[in-house]
Amino acid sequence: MASFTYFSFFFFFILLLVLTFQTSTTKATYSSYHDSSKCSHDGPSIHYPFHIKGSLPGFELLCKENLTTIHFPSYGDLVVKSISYDTKKIQLLDPKNCVHGVFLNLNLSSTPFQYYHVLKNYTYLNCSTKLSTPSFTEVPCLSASGSHVYTVDPELHVPGSCNGFKTVAIPFEYSPYISDNSLGLALTWNLPHSEERKDKAISKTTDSHTTRYTVLGLSMCSLAVAIALMMISIIKVTGSTWNCSEKEDPLLQSLPNVYSTIF
Repeated sequence: MASFTYFSFFFFFILLLVLTFQTSTTKATYSSYHDSSKCSHDGPSIHYPFHIKGSLPGFELLCKENLTTIHFPSYGDLVVKSISYDTKKIQLLDPKNCVHGVFLNLNLSSTPFQYYHVLKNYTYLNCSTKLSTPSFTEVPCLSASGSHVYTVDPELHVPGSCNGFKTVAIPFEYSPYISDNSLGLALTWNLPHSEERKDKAISKTTDSHTTRYTVLGLSMCSLAVAIALMMISIIKVTGSTWNCSEKEDPLLQSLPNVYSTIF
């Protein structure tokens, strides 16, 4: 029993050293891509592929007045509400509070982003007079006196006072019941091929990192059990030796009496 316990102790001690060394070699790679930062306490966590100052084009974020922003040349700055790295979803807000102005002008073709939700074609109409038909709902943030803007299905008949000036694929048409200007401003991203391979490697490193820590924890528990068993074995052996000593002492003391009786 004692020899088995010593062997278990030695085996788990060696395993602990190996796992600790392997974990330390992967930790540097893991940390370099997952060290995060924030523009504010409540702001989204920023880490790979996004960065505040980095070399990956298209993923640079800016901190402005405690807000996390991202710049698109075709439109300007948008506020980053949240980032989900698991689902590759970045939720944006328009600081001008005009989501359909973003839809109208935002060009994602030269960026690594695309809309997260399913898109449908809608036509933007510019009308010289306000339309009273229920099928046309004016977009207030794009309209002005003598210029009334609507988003409609391209198949609808265009009134004579209106001119369709742009048809774009967007997540939804304008509705006054949609008050959250972040709805529809959800984007997903694609990494360049070389970065995609790097991202997969990082994911594997993350999984390996987690697995090593799990095995390390189990090994430490096993080591603790082995040490406990060793201590119990030592205590039992010590106790047995002590009991034998106690039994031997009276026996040794009685030997002179036995000897004197015989002789």
